[in-house]
Amino acid sequence: MLDAFRRINIRDALDLENLQYTERLLLSGSIPASSNRLLTTSVSNLGHFACLWMTGHYTSLVSDDPATDTGVSYLRGKLIDGANERPLFNDYIPLDLWLSPGRVRDAAALTDAPVSNSLFYPTEFQYIFPANGEIQLDVWNDSDYANDLAVMFHGIRIKASAAVRGVE
Repeated sequence: MLDAFRRINIRDALDLENLQYTERLLLSGSIPASSNRLLTTSVSNLGHFACLWMTGHYTSLVSDDPATDTGVSYLRGKLIDGANERPLFNDYIPLDLWLSPGRVRDAAALTDAPVSNSLFYPTEFQYIFPANGEIQLDVWNDSDYANDLAVMFHGIRIKASAAVRGVE
């Protein structure tokens, strides 16, 4: 083990550490009943964002007066690279298929639905979002009640001298 440690070039490791660091970008919002909304988060000018995985949660409310949590995912979304206007999903995908921990219960809602899976399973998603760009999520709500969501993108910020000139 000590022999392997001696083979590590400490100077190169420190130079690499100065060029990149881990970061999380949050995208969240409320989607009105029976409609869609484009949610965005900015990548900023600090450098490119190399996304490695994502996590998130959402509510599953439907209006039966009072609001009821059925446990059914009424939200579906399409992820978009805003800098290039490039769809990253071919279609609108139900949030329960790609977000973890997934559904969260609303404390004010009536529910007969089973307890949601609260285990943490990050979804692997590798993509480099360019500096000064946006991560966009076009979300449809098929419920007749507003639902909330939050998506966290976990990754590495790749700093480039051109991207941070005048900032540091």
